[in-house]
Amino acid sequence: MEKDFYIKKLEEHGLNVLVPSKKETRDYIQFTLKEELGRGVILEETRAQYIQIINDLIKGGAEGIILGCTEIPMLINQDDFEIPVFDTTKIHCEAIVDYMLS
Repeated sequence: MEKDFYIKKLEEHGLNVLVPSKKETRDYIQFTLKEELGRGVILEETRAQYIQIINDLIKGGAEGIILGCTEIPMLINQDDFEIPVFDTTKIHCEAIVDYMLS
């Protein structure tokens, strides 16, 4: 989420990209991806924290949420929010199937 190539590519398509502003929050996300979700550990407290982080982004103007890591949908999904949530794993899988069938 911090790398320029993601942000620049999205901005090229007219999107204003928001990421959590606090380094502690970004570090927390990285930690949970590696030490929990990446190991199949699903904790309700982590889910609640992710929802809070996203709600803070929504309060800051986010109109959609990109779940950019394959593990994040293990915790949260569209049912948790009123704004669009983009599950990139699902999007990629659907694109592959469409490509293979065309």
